[in-house]
Amino acid sequence: MINYKKEKIVKEKNILCVNKNKCIIDIRSIDEQEKKPLKLNNNIKIISIPFYKLKTHFKKLDKNKIWLLYCDNGLMSRLQLLYLLKHGFNNVKIYE
Repeated sequence: MINYKKEKIVKEKNILCVNKNKCIIDIRSIDEQEKKPLKLNNNIKIISIPFYKLKTHFKKLDKNKIWLLYCDNGLMSRLQLLYLLKHGFNNVKIYE
């Protein structure tokens, strides 16, 4: 079991916090994304990387940006966040 202090799991709730240095990654499966697309303000960048591809794709992303993980209920984004933190990625948070 991964044992991280609670302060390691940072959540962003305010859409105004998302700016050019922060982008949202929709980590839901492609089927889920197609059934219920994530719709936010047009100025918000959202990219799609399903959770099962995140481990291999995350290291290719801009390390100067903060990446906010999104899923419907927060469980998968929390698990993926813990995995990425364990592997030394500190530029990741959860978007709720």
